[in-house]
Amino acid sequence: MSKFAPLPPAPVIMTSFGHCGIGLGAEAYRRLLLDVGADPLKPTLKGEKDESRILKRYGSTILRFPNSYGGSEIPLIPRALLIDLDPRAANLILQSYPDLFALRDKHVISGAGGAARNWAEGRTRFIKEVSTKYDMQKQLASLSPEPVRGFTIPFAMGGGTGASFASAFMQYIKKDTKEHATIASFGLLPEFGWDPVILEASAINIVMNLEHQIKYSDCSILFSNKRLRELAQRHEKRLDKMSSIIDDLPKEHEVGWKDYRGMNLIAANAISMFIASFARETEWDMSNYRTWLATKRPRFAIPWVIPIIPEERQWSSDLMTGTKHNTMEGIVEHINKKEDAVLFDIDDNDVRDKGGPKDSCCALVKVKGDFEAKERETLKNMIKDRFHIEESRMIFIKIPILETEQANVTILVNTKAIGPKILEIASEAEASWDAFKDEYGKWGLTTEEFKASLMDVVHEFS
Repeated sequence: MSKFAPLPPAPVIMTSFGHCGIGLGAEAYRRLLLDVGADPLKPTLKGEKDESRILKRYGSTILRFPNSYGGSEIPLIPRALLIDLDPRAANLILQSYPDLFALRDKHVISGAGGAARNWAEGRTRFIKEVSTKYDMQKQLASLSPEPVRGFTIPFAMGGGTGASFASAFMQYIKKDTKEHATIASFGLLPEFGWDPVILEASAINIVMNLEHQIKYSDCSILFSNKRLRELAQRHEKRLDKMSSIIDDLPKEHEVGWKDYRGMNLIAANAISMFIASFARETEWDMSNYRTWLATKRPRFAIPWVIPIIPEERQWSSDLMTGTKHNTMEGIVEHINKKEDAVLFDIDDNDVRDKGGPKDSCCALVKVKGDFEAKERETLKNMIKDRFHIEESRMIFIKIPILETEQANVTILVNTKAIGPKILEIASEAEASWDAFKDEYGKWGLTTEEFKASLMDVVHEFS
């Protein structure tokens, strides 16, 4: 290897919480590796060309361990921390991808069984079972000896463990450490009547989690399982042809994972584009998201992805180069074929009736060429047509595209139109509190604390 190999920028660590967060985080890392032509089952650098291409793009999200395998191969290890009260989810991922998650003891933090869909129990047990058992600072330092630039945090908002652990971790990073890191949270709202959540308790969990994102997350991105499930069903045949991290799990352990396979593939596509916006050589830093959302209400964004499903064979030799699959023309074609989607349960009427004049967006653009005036104008018109956002409130981030890589656009939209969906949940939480206050109270969540959190959420989304 060249002694002048490119140095990675300050590191970004993905901390995945709960069964959902671990599955989604692992899928997102797999997508990142596929995007640079690496093999997720045995990701290695095999020469200076590989080293330059991969490290200059994703050096902040991986670790290198020279001479670990012998010969000229250098393994790539994710800067990833998998945290759950139930150790089974993380253990399955580690067993199926032993070369990817090679630092077993450094990648996983676990407790002793789930939090019973109870945010208050999860928070208390995070403190008692996790933060006292593990030295969190040491755990993070083992994945990043250098000061951390940021944390990406995927989790489910309706359950007990993912929602509460993510809340406690965000608070820990902002209040109890000296890190000046940017936190980007990726919260999945459940689909009631489908996901295994309890309506009333889940509404309370979501309110508490939203309040922590308001306080401690610099860039909060919301997905909804309802919309992801609709899209996964609509594009089932295409998703079945794509490979997933779930495909490599032992068959007897697929239960509880395979129902979310297509949904995770779609969400991981958006998360990998978010990371590419600052991990590759762009003019944009992760901390810029903090400034973008600093004065906005609500300080939350929803992703609009084009295409919904990325091309799985983009690095194959049989995919002809020079075609429009990596150009803005290809993006427009996806729009025309209705192969784009907002990954949040919101329809056009919500946007027209409940959006606001200060709605804004951040467009992450990975296309071949210089993204000149014509291409920029095309995207501006698409955004205006869908979300009625003024040009002055649009930000465009050009992401370098690699070789035969497919064009991809992910637009993060900050809009008041998401408010009614959240306020419905907040109303359910308020109506349910009296029935659950004793159960939550014995785990340390008081009525006063809940009411204060509820008011913060209502204020934010009103």
